[in-house]
Amino acid sequence: MNDNVLIPLTGSTLPTDFPWRVRFIAAVDEHLQKLRSTGHFIPPRFFGYYFRGDTPVSVSGNWTVTLDPVPPISQLPEIIEYVTQGKYSISSKSRDQLPEYMLVHDRFDGTCMLWSFEHGLKFVEATDPVEYPSEEKANLPPQEP
Repeated sequence: MNDNVLIPLTGSTLPTDFPWRVRFIAAVDEHLQKLRSTGHFIPPRFFGYYFRGDTPVSVSGNWTVTLDPVPPISQLPEIIEYVTQGKYSISSKSRDQLPEYMLVHDRFDGTCMLWSFEHGLKFVEATDPVEYPSEEKANLPPQEP
């Protein structure tokens, strides 16, 4: 699917500490320790959640983490099915496929939306979540190094 589809899930929110509850932050910090980094992961504003088959995956910035399929993350597909009356899914049929949509979570206010997978992934991976149309890009002043 190449269409850029954004579906607000009005009234549906996740807790602002959801990335901590599903152990995304802990997994990244543990990996940083293995790399002998002295710092800690500073969570960005947006996180993406989806399932490859029954396996939950979360993405934010440069990090993609496979999560344990336990509550609360394991409940997301059922919640999305209920909220969208079965119209949309964040799960693929197998681990070898990507889903059509990703759940994008704004951890500042808990807001959730579904975004077509490819575009949602670009958004949550972005360090600056702004995309300029190609015509506008051509008119931007040159960037200084």
